[in-house]
Amino acid sequence: MDRFFSHLKQPFTSIWLCSGFIFGCFITVYTLHTAAFYILSFAIVLAGAYFKPFSSVLLGFICAILVVLLNYHYFYSLPYKDLKRNEVVDAKIEIVSIHSSQSPFYVKAKIIDLSEQDKNFKATPFAMLSVISDNELYVGDVLTSKLKLKPFRSVKNFDVFDAERFALSERVLYEGRSVGQSVRVSAQKKSNTRESYRGFIFSITDNMKMQWLYYALLTGDRSKIKDADKVHLKELGLSHLLAISGLHIGLIFAIGFYTSKLLFGLFSVKHNQQNNLNKLFVVIGLLLAFFYVYLSGFIVSATRALLMLACYLIIYSFAKQPLRWRAILYALTILLFFDPFSLLNPGLYFSFIAVIIIFLTLNYRSYPKFKLARGVVQLVIIQCGLFLGLLPITLYYFAGISVIGLVINLIAVPLLGIILMPLLVAYCFLSILVDLGFLWQFFDAFLYQGYQYLTSIPSDWRWLNFYLPSFNLLLLFYVILLILFFSPYKRLVFLPLTLALIDWHLTPKGEFKLDVFDVGHGLMIMVSANQKALIYDLGPRYFGRFDYINSVLRPYILRHNIEVIATVVSHQDNDHAGGLESWQAAGFGKTLSTFHPNGLDQACENVFFQIENLSVRTINHSTLSTNKNDQSCIVMVESKNHQLLLTGDISKLVEQALVDSNVRIQSTVLVSPHHGSNTSSSSEFIERVAPDIVIHSAAYQGQWNFPHPEVVKRYQQHHIPQFTTANLGHIRITFYQNDYQLEFARKSQSYWFEED
Repeated sequence: MDRFFSHLKQPFTSIWLCSGFIFGCFITVYTLHTAAFYILSFAIVLAGAYFKPFSSVLLGFICAILVVLLNYHYFYSLPYKDLKRNEVVDAKIEIVSIHSSQSPFYVKAKIIDLSEQDKNFKATPFAMLSVISDNELYVGDVLTSKLKLKPFRSVKNFDVFDAERFALSERVLYEGRSVGQSVRVSAQKKSNTRESYRGFIFSITDNMKMQWLYYALLTGDRSKIKDADKVHLKELGLSHLLAISGLHIGLIFAIGFYTSKLLFGLFSVKHNQQNNLNKLFVVIGLLLAFFYVYLSGFIVSATRALLMLACYLIIYSFAKQPLRWRAILYALTILLFFDPFSLLNPGLYFSFIAVIIIFLTLNYRSYPKFKLARGVVQLVIIQCGLFLGLLPITLYYFAGISVIGLVINLIAVPLLGIILMPLLVAYCFLSILVDLGFLWQFFDAFLYQGYQYLTSIPSDWRWLNFYLPSFNLLLLFYVILLILFFSPYKRLVFLPLTLALIDWHLTPKGEFKLDVFDVGHGLMIMVSANQKALIYDLGPRYFGRFDYINSVLRPYILRHNIEVIATVVSHQDNDHAGGLESWQAAGFGKTLSTFHPNGLDQACENVFFQIENLSVRTINHSTLSTNKNDQSCIVMVESKNHQLLLTGDISKLVEQALVDSNVRIQSTVLVSPHHGSNTSSSSEFIERVAPDIVIHSAAYQGQWNFPHPEVVKRYQQHHIPQFTTANLGHIRITFYQNDYQLEFARKSQSYWFEED
């Protein structure tokens, strides 16, 4: 087999090693403890043992497995194994960031020490804490407090933002709260260079209309950006300009490089010194870029871009045949060596795909000869390449695309690179010596007018909601691109296309779906058929401002291109109707009229209607109970062979009324009344409904301890399988003609390091 490779120009051993290491990181992070991991590992070992070129790949692969496991056990596994639930511990913490600036403060903190808790040999963990303090808190404060801590856990739903995985990527392993007024400031760190710099930037841009823009560009801190502006930037395709990444690092490097070159050019330099001076200019530019990343707090995207720049510059400066592709390979290897779990961050893929696209477009040879025309054409080609190349991954992660983003970026990127960033850096340095705020006010007014013009563009022209529904489709697109650009056998492109079509054809199509979302202690359900849906309850609302409409339900609806036909609010308890305000604000208020034509103050109307192949009807009950739980709207959804019974928070009193009536309530799936409370789910009711399965929508280790052990026991006595969102996350059931399939978010969307 070695002869097969003999005609190829053998690459450096380092390239084989890096390729094996990167592949090993991917396989270990995503498939460890699965059959795929063992099969691929065996194939690599076999190839390395028999084919000489793969021996270095095998070595890199083995190193990757060790690095991933060591990294996990040191940084990501829980260091305090003896910490008990609801145990109050004395803790010493350092404030890292503040997310709510009034007591109780919501902060991200580093756990320096826990009394009477033995810490394993692991990195210092972070925690998200609700802290009560009479004193104003600042980043860098060191506090002592009595805390109730528990491992970080959030809701888990299909196809939406995963807060648990994001917390893990930030090394946030715990969450909790302070107990009583026990917090005191034990030590307050002196303002460090980074905080002093941020304070300086804030002061020199104070009272400017676009302060949030300047502050974000110079510090990497986007906390000053209002939510409305974030939406505008997303719809205009400009969000990437405020996330410090390759563009910004490259601009700062260029400023350092050309400024130093200009200053040295004022002196007479001999020709034979020019090469050494160019290396000096590179070092100065790189140092300035490093200082910029330091001042930004070494945020992930900035650090990644700096590493890639450094690899490219080192190869360019010292290699006999500098190759851009080698720089990408080495940069990714170094990045994964220090943090292989950065593979979980979508930003990594955006960054490297963008760089690959830029390198490919730079290889394009048919540019005009005139310098200005060449620059314009090159910019247009790069922007078009980035737009098309990043389109699939953008659709997958953001469920939409900025319609006019391509055109706006053709103006915004040069404006940022040629005018705004150089002027900002110059303004920043000169403001140390003299107050130039009055001059910058003119530029600020001009920039603000331009921004106002952009935000006046109708929303329909700015953003198109469209979702790439499957990761396999995303993978298919980039496999096709790899074949088209890098394979000499272009016809191979038909192989993945054929496999995708076969898979699509063989995948069974369901009649309808039931989604029971994971919303903690609350209820939020969607029943859908052919992209048309009924919503039953809207989940809870916390602190008067947070609910699951904008973070779970709306994104899920948009991603699956679903039209909401009707909405039912079973009753007005917070855990069922908490998201009502956000639901109406999102434009779904009209969908309430089917069941609630006279408002939510009255019980839902008698309703019977069709959603595609589904019959939907309300079930009335004759009870005199004034308990609002017993006023819950009961809905039966039926297809030809399956039934769903949605009961809200009814008690045994209403259950008995249903049992005594002649109403048909037998059901395939029952969503347990009142989340599995012992006030509901009587044996008579269970016998009458006779469900195949029952679903409990409840919070993990919630204060009510739902489902109640007695309720669980009653369903067990009737041999009915039970599934709980608290343990399984979002529960999705796809119904076929004579069968159904269950999916659980915590099982199908969790990796080995996320398992309970």
